[in-house]
Amino acid sequence: MRKLEDLRRHVLANVPKLKRNPDKLLTFIEDGNIEFWQGPNLSHSYAIPIQLIVTDYAGSVDDIVIPVLSWLKVREPGLDPMNTVRFEAELLNNNSYDIAITVNITERVIVTATADGLDIEHVLPKPPMEMDATEWEIIMDLHGFYDGVESDD
Repeated sequence: MRKLEDLRRHVLANVPKLKRNPDKLLTFIEDGNIEFWQGPNLSHSYAIPIQLIVTDYAGSVDDIVIPVLSWLKVREPGLDPMNTVRFEAELLNNNSYDIAITVNITERVIVTATADGLDIEHVLPKPPMEMDATEWEIIMDLHGFYDGVESDD
């Protein structure tokens, strides 16, 4: 289940507060399914509800949700956006939350018989070409702009 590891690495790399304290990010799978086909073919597909739990997070939930959505855009481009991501949050005090995000993903596994046994390949969609520095600067400028906007609440 490579997508679990891949999503965890992506979130840690893109959420600075978690990168500094990765123990606050718990990742696991509960109630996954395996779809397989009868016959000689051992290829199969995982249907995986990945759970990301961030403990005692003092920051915007958007800091976590946006990297998850950017990962989904690349790794799960065909999923239904209305049924792919769910979340829960508990306000612990005035400054921090426990946040639980469930991401429903699939992972294809192609199994091919070889002379040496079985070749097992987990199929992960390839990321598009990297954005250039100008595109990243625009995203970061917008992120900084929204962080500075005060709410009327």
